[in-house]
Amino acid sequence: MDGVVIGVDVAKPELVFYADREKDLFTARNKSVDLQRTGKRLLKLKPRVVVFEASGGYEALAVRIFAELGLPVAVVYPKRIREFVRGLGIMAKTDGIDARMIAYYARVANIQPVPPATPELQKLQALHTRRDQLIEMRIAEQNRLETAHSCMRRDIQKHVDSLNRQIQKIEEKLAHLIAESETLSRASEALRSVPGVGPVLSMTLIAELPELGLLSNRKIASLVGVAPFPDDSGSRSGKRSIKGGRNSVRRVLYMATVSATRSNPVIRSYYQGLCSRGKLKKVALIAAARKLLITLNAIMKNNSSWKYQTVSCSP
Repeated sequence: MDGVVIGVDVAKPELVFYADREKDLFTARNKSVDLQRTGKRLLKLKPRVVVFEASGGYEALAVRIFAELGLPVAVVYPKRIREFVRGLGIMAKTDGIDARMIAYYARVANIQPVPPATPELQKLQALHTRRDQLIEMRIAEQNRLETAHSCMRRDIQKHVDSLNRQIQKIEEKLAHLIAESETLSRASEALRSVPGVGPVLSMTLIAELPELGLLSNRKIASLVGVAPFPDDSGSRSGKRSIKGGRNSVRRVLYMATVSATRSNPVIRSYYQGLCSRGKLKKVALIAAARKLLITLNAIMKNNSSWKYQTVSCSP
């Protein structure tokens, strides 16, 4: 892998940077002016990728500024880095060590930069994130309502009703934003041309899976977490399972697949074929979800639609 790889450890007050080829460690405040200055400094290094550890949104400002400056950026999940560092036997932890390990992980794992988000996509992502937050709050309140004392039920119900109205308003804003954008509306129409894909899944894929259509089928399935991993050793053949991935995308994809097994003739035939061969229904659904995702990946890659798309996918 040619070029400098830069690891960034993120905190609310400041960011710690490590350029691996230069062996340069430095910090910058998590403020716009400082990040603009740091970004220009990084441009001189011509990095292959600048990798951030996801830190609850505190990395968002730097990612946006660096992307606007033309730097290749990527955000990785903290759990993967922690497991990588643990495997190296490194117990010490400082911001400098973390930045070094992020850069080392990015080089070993060959982390690729993600396409920079346009302003309209950033707005879509912000609205979609808020929708998910409100839905989580609604679920929590609905669960409380079931066991709440009678004196509290009316109050909780009012909150649930308020959350419902807020969710509806955000969904209207999302639909309007997609309709007003030529790029987003074209992507939404292509995705929704597939039977079983509705507005929720199409919005989720556009907002949370910008890599759709840019990666291979194997990589996109692994990224979402619907690619089965083997568990074999010697003569033992273990049970395959799915691990990791973007849970928020996988959850919506799974629900859409349930619908697709009834409304989409290709997915239905594939799912029923797996069940008839003795596969457990849950296993067959995951395999069908992978096939649906691969179909959508091919559609976005080829700028086509369902009626022109045929995709093969082994169980």
